[in-house]
Amino acid sequence: MRSRGCRRHVLAAAMLIFAASPAAADCASELTASQQSLERTRAAMAATAAGSDAQKCAAQRRHYAAMVKVREVFSRCDTSAKKGDNAAQLTATIDGFKAKMPRGCEP
Repeated sequence: MRSRGCRRHVLAAAMLIFAASPAAADCASELTASQQSLERTRAAMAATAAGSDAQKCAAQRRHYAAMVKVREVFSRCDTSAKKGDNAAQLTATIDGFKAKMPRGCEP
């Protein structure tokens, strides 16, 4: 279960935001923090791949929460002309990840 699409959106938005808005510094730091959180939760999922179902579920829930946080940051910070498309792609990535989570492990 990967969120490469989410990572791609975070990086694209970060590049747009650096030059686009008065709150660029705040958005840039939030996007950076969100990206770091995604990396940590992705690594935690990989680390629990051989673990118990409970460990895997906890890691997947944290990753899902990190993806949702990215969407929240995007909703405030993406000022591009493709904001709607970016949001739709990010939502589809999150929904796809959630759909692959085992039954009983939904966020």
